[in-house]
Amino acid sequence: SPPNFNAAARVGARVIERIYYKAQSTFDAQWTEVRRKRALVEAELARGTAAEDEATAAAARASLSLLIDPELTDVGSRIGELAALVYAYADERSKTRALLCHTFHHARHERFHVARDMLLMSHLQDSIGFSDISTQILYNRALVRVGIAAFQHGHFAEAVAALGEMVGANRQRELLAQGLSSARFNERNPEQEKLERRRQVPFHMHISLELVEACFLVGTLLLELPLLCAQRADPKRRLNTMSKALRRLIDSYDRLVFAAPAEHLREHVMAAAHLLLDGESAAAAKTIVSLPVWDMSTDPKATRAMLQVRMQQEALRAYLISFAPAYKSVSLEQLSLRFELPVCKVHAAVSKMLANQELDAAWDGPSKALVFAHAAETSRLQTLCLQLSDRASNLVESNERLLDARTGGYGYKFDMKPPWGERGHGSGRGGGEGGYQGRGRGGGRGYQGNREDRGEGGGYQGNREGGGYRGGYQGNR
Repeated sequence: SPPNFNAAARVGARVIERIYYKAQSTFDAQWTEVRRKRALVEAELARGTAAEDEATAAAARASLSLLIDPELTDVGSRIGELAALVYAYADERSKTRALLCHTFHHARHERFHVARDMLLMSHLQDSIGFSDISTQILYNRALVRVGIAAFQHGHFAEAVAALGEMVGANRQRELLAQGLSSARFNERNPEQEKLERRRQVPFHMHISLELVEACFLVGTLLLELPLLCAQRADPKRRLNTMSKALRRLIDSYDRLVFAAPAEHLREHVMAAAHLLLDGESAAAAKTIVSLPVWDMSTDPKATRAMLQVRMQQEALRAYLISFAPAYKSVSLEQLSLRFELPVCKVHAAVSKMLANQELDAAWDGPSKALVFAHAAETSRLQTLCLQLSDRASNLVESNERLLDARTGGYGYKFDMKPPWGERGHGSGRGGGEGGYQGRGRGGGRGYQGNREDRGEGGGYQGNREGGGYRGGYQGNR
C-alpha cells in the first residue's frame, strides 16, 4: 500500500510537541550515562566469562541487552526532519504549531538569529489572534524564549520588545499558562476555571518567570540609562520615551524615606540604577552580575561575562553624560583604567556618543584626550538655582492672583490705579459725585454723558431723561 504521509505528518507533529522544549545537554547526559553503564557491564561480563561463572555472565548479558544506543542523539536534526514532514503534508494548525515549536527549540539553544528570522518570516504576529487559545499560549512561549535568547546575545532592544508585552501587563503567569491569575478582578465561573486548568503547561516545561522579569528590567535599564542621566540633569524635562514599568519602579524607589538593603530582584535593579547614576560602576556591575537568577540561563558563565562588559560600557556613558560639566578634558587611558575596559572599546563607545550628539566634545588626537565644550552648558548648582528662581516667581504670581480675587482689583491695595486713566470730579447739583468728564444732576455717576432730572441713571455718550435705571448707548432715550 502507498505510504500515508498525512498520518505520518500528524504523528510527527505529536513527536515535535513532546521533545521541542528539551535541551541537547539532556540527551548528551543520557548517552554519557548509557556508555558508562555499558562499560561497567562489559567488564563484569568479561570477569564472569574468565571465571566460568555462568550466572554472573548471564546477568551481565541481560543487562547489556537493555543498554542499547539511544535513538535520539541530536534532537535538533530530528525536529528539523519532522518539521519538514509536517510543513509538506499537515494541516495549517499543525504547521503553525510545528513552526512555533521549532522556533522555541532554536531560541532554547541560543540560536537567536535563526529563531527570530523564522518567527518574522512566518508573519504569525499578524494572525495569531485568530488562532485557538492553546496555539496562542505556544506563541507566547516561543516569543518569550526568543526574548531571553536576544538578551543572552546582548541585543537588549530586541529583548525588551519581545518581553515588554508579557512583563508590562503583569500577566506572565496567565499568558504562559503557568498558573491562574487572581480571580479578584477577573470573575470566572467553575466551567471556565476548569478549562483554564486543563490548558496549564506541566511544571517541567515552565519558563522561569523571574528570569523573564530580570531580562526585561536589566535590558530596559541599560537601554534607557542615558535618559535617566538627562532627566537627573534637567528634572523639568519630560521623558515620554521611557518605559512605563521602569518609570513606576524608579518613582516608587525615590519616594522611599529609607532605602533598605536590596532583597528582591526589582530592588537590586533599582539599587544598581542609582549606583550607575552616582558614578559607582564597579558596585553597580557587581549588584547585577551577582544575581542568582542568571543560573537559570542556558550558559550562566557566558551571560555573566556579557553583563559585566555591557554594564561597564553603559556606566561609561552614564558617567560622561552626568559628570561632563565637571571636566575640561579627560584622558582616554584614564577612562580605560576607571571602567576596566580596553582602550579600543572606550574609544568606540565615546565616538558613538559623539556621533549621536550625546556629548558636546571632540577628540584631541596628539594627547588622546576628550575635550569638552561648556559654552552653553550649566552646572548642577546653576540648574538648581534656576529651578528655585522659577518656583519663587510662580509662588509670587499665585499669591498676587489670590489677593486680586479677594480685593477685586489687580495688584496690591496701595498700587491700584483707575481703570481709565486719571479720575475727575464733575459738577453736581443736589449732592453726589460726578463721573469722568461728566455732569450730574441729582446723584450718581456718568461717563461723558448728561444726566437730567433725578435718579440713579447714567449714560455713555448719550442724553438720558427721566429717572430710574434706564439708559442708552450713543442714543437718546
